Order: sequence, then structure tokens, then C-alpha cells
Amino acid sequence: MAGSFSSNAMAAKAKAMYGKRLIESDYQELLRRRSVNEIAAYLKNETDYTNILSGINEQAIHRGHLEILIRQSFFLKFLQLIRFGDTSKSHFYQYGVLLIEIRQILLTIRSFNEADRSVQIAQMPTFASKYTSFDIMKLVNVTDFDQLLEMLKPTVYYSVLLPQRPKNGEDVDFTFCELALKSYYHMQVNKIIEREFTGDSKTKMKELFDTQIELDNITKIYRLKKYYHTDPQEIKRLISPTFERIPRKVLYEWIDIYDADAFLEALSNSAYKNYINHKDFIYIEYHIDSIQYNLSKRLIHFSNNADLILVSYLNLLEIEMQNIIDIIEGVRYNVDADKISKLLIY
Repeated sequence: MAGSFSSNAMAAKAKAMYGKRLIESDYQELLRRRSVNEIAAYLKNETDYTNILSGINEQAIHRGHLEILIRQSFFLKFLQLIRFGDTSKSHFYQYGVLLIEIRQILLTIRSFNEADRSVQIAQMPTFASKYTSFDIMKLVNVTDFDQLLEMLKPTVYYSVLLPQRPKNGEDVDFTFCELALKSYYHMQVNKIIEREFTGDSKTKMKELFDTQIELDNITKIYRLKKYYHTDPQEIKRLISPTFERIPRKVLYEWIDIYDADAFLEALSNSAYKNYINHKDFIYIEYHIDSIQYNLSKRLIHFSNNADLILVSYLNLLEIEMQNIIDIIEGVRYNVDADKISKLLIY
């Protein structure tokens, strides 16, 4: 009974947080702001970001600092929500910890050549340290790939990243490190779902995460074809073997035959045709996020499963945060408000 009460409390809390999301009028107000300071002031004084921004001077905040605080809110809200869940009986929430760990590793790889690591330090969710499998703060002292491997030697990430170790003085390939870590994440999430769920809950949770994996595969395929001209066999090796709405045979044929543009056209006629149109293409991540947004929005409104509601809320929160960052970046580069508006998903 305690577990059931705990789950109900978490679902209620997630829905309450969702109720405080940014809505169309908020985005219109943000789009009217023409400086980072004005955006920070609106978020601090008029939205649910007031807690994370309460200590800032909105008249002096730097763009990078504002973006860091916005991203930090994801981790804070995740940890706040799982306190309502029954973590003594379920290990499902480990999926969020995996996300935290992988993002910090990728942030470290991006920061290898930076003398000033203050931005990385600011983005570290030190409040999550009791949940993570390694000391996140130690990543600040890592300046190359060998040091990263040495630090991660006691963890599973060592074997995941070892094949990506640069050879003969080559640069680290961030894209392939990201692909390897995401593939590991997908594999682990599937194991957790198999272990923790049964019946209809298991079916729906698998559908949600398998769709995420398939969408991630679509992004990988497009990027590898468009920017790397990667061999089809190598692409097949790099994607996760998960097929939710596009059958394996069909997807593999597309990988073998099509270039990036033809791949997009094929997607325009697939189960994802309502969200991907090669004639009205923005960028691949936008269309993938649109699919994720609509799936998660439907689940948070109609599901009674607390874990599904949690994952759906966090998916929607990530998209909301990306909307805010797109607005901040648009203002930074003096992009017209109408153009920024077309990038937003809500």
C-alpha cells in the first residue's frame, strides 16, 4: 500500500509541475524580450523558473550562466520527483542517473581543450553525487581521453569508451563517443524495464523508450549520412537494434540505398509522416523533438502509470528548456522573433 501511495504522490507531483509549464503566452512574452537580461527577468518573476533563478541579479546575468541554470533545473526537478517514488523497491529511476552521468562525461570530452573549466563546473549537478557511480567533480581535472579512461576505470563507462580512444595523435571524435554512450544507455534502460515492469505497464514503457531509441537511430542515420558519408554497414553497427514503427528490413534498405536527402523523403512517407516533411525540413533534431513532445504530452494527459508520467514530464521539460535556450541564443545573435518562433515546440 505504501508503494502505491508513493507512486500516486509522484504522479500527482509530476502533473502539478507540468501544470506550471510555459504556455503560448509565456513564449510570446519571451520573444518580445530583446536582451538576455529581459529574458532572465521574465523567467525569474513570471514563471516556475523563479526558484532556480531566485539568487541571480537579472540585470547583470551572463547568457552562459542563465543557460546553465536553466539546464540545472532538469536535474533538480528529477531528484525532487523521485523522492516521491519508492526507490527502495524500484531501480527504474536509475535511468535518470545514467542520463546525468553520460551528459557529464560528454561535457568533459567537449571541455578537453578549454583552459577555463568554470562553465563545466557550473553545470555539474553536485546534488546528484549520492546517486552517481563515480565522483562527478573529479571530471573537472580530466584534460585528455587517457585521463578520462583512467578515472572511469572502476565503472562500466571504461569499456564503453575504450574503443573510441584516439589513435596516433588523432583528435577525439565526439560524435562517436556520444553514439557509444547513448547505445549503452538504451541497452541499460531496456534491461531495467524488463526487470522492473510487467503486463500493460511494461508494454507501454517499452513503447515509450523504444520510440525514443528509434528516433535516436533516425537522428544518427541522418547525421552520419549527411555529415560523415558513413558506410551503410558501419551505420548499421552504430545504431541500436530497436525497431518500433519502422521495420528492420525497411530501415536497413533505406540505409543501404538512400543518401541523406532521400532518407528524409522516405521518412516523410513513414509512420512519422505527420512530423517529418522533407519539403518543409528545419533540422533533424527539431522534427524528432516534435514527435517526442506529442507522444509525451498524450501520455501525461491519459496515463495512470506514475513511471510513465514521470518520464513523459521529464521529456516535456527537456523540450521546454531547449525552447528557452533557443530564444536566448536567438536574442544573442539578433535573430528575428518570427524565425525563433518557428524553432519552438509547444
